[in-house]
Amino acid sequence: MELPSTGNHWRPGNLDSDMRSSWSSFWVIFLCGLSLVFVSTGCGGGAAMLTADPTGTPLFEQGQDALVEEDWKDAIASLDTLLRNYPSSPYLAEARLGLGRAYYEQGRVESLIMAVDSFQGFLTYHPSHKFVDYAQYMIGMTYVKQMRTPDRDQAPTRSAIAALDQFLDNYPDSPLHATVVEERNKAVDSLASHELQVARWQASREEDWDAAIDRVNFALESFPETTLKCDLLFTMGDAYKEGGQFENAVLYYKRVTNEYPDCELVEDAHERIREINGG
Repeated sequence: MELPSTGNHWRPGNLDSDMRSSWSSFWVIFLCGLSLVFVSTGCGGGAAMLTADPTGTPLFEQGQDALVEEDWKDAIASLDTLLRNYPSSPYLAEARLGLGRAYYEQGRVESLIMAVDSFQGFLTYHPSHKFVDYAQYMIGMTYVKQMRTPDRDQAPTRSAIAALDQFLDNYPDSPLHATVVEERNKAVDSLASHELQVARWQASREEDWDAAIDRVNFALESFPETTLKCDLLFTMGDAYKEGGQFENAVLYYKRVTNEYPDCELVEDAHERIREINGG
């Protein structure tokens, strides 16, 4: 996402080019607020060194410069030093946001853990800040970044959904709302796809067809908003067919053809029905 130019100050965002419309106005407000902080300061640089300035201004400026230059290591060094040594700094809130974003951008597992910690610290120490929704959003996105393919462990996916649900519960009017809903839907589909893959394997085995039915029912009940309902219903039909319960199988194949006429499995469902009916 491209945001309006604000000189040399760090611009939060840039997670996804598709977020342009939902983020731009949000961050214009954010950056206008930050500009009041920067009016009396210059641009610093160099190593993260302690100074006699009780506000930690030079460190904050170094961190901002590093964020703009996408020098995540230097940004972390400067902002972390500020947070550890200047508890009365007026830049603590912005430093925590910047630190979290720098850890997020590093992308390593240990860095992502620190990103969550930084954004959570922002929520803990600045609960009335006007950008608490951004911090909660970034917690969710940090877990999204850790999500694995549907055939792997889904613990990060569940954590992502929990964090995004917390955002939706707490910040229903946020300009990031639509983006969060979209990301949550992707995470839900990942969980549903995980269940679907296992159910398909079970449905193909005579001794496991009933386990496939239980798994599909679990997925349908747990993820009612998933876009994979057609696939789940078709797999349910296959499971009943494998178990010799042809009447139930036909019911689920017909649900595929009737409820999801545009699904790519419709022709296969018709073929299964003809096969069961002897035609």
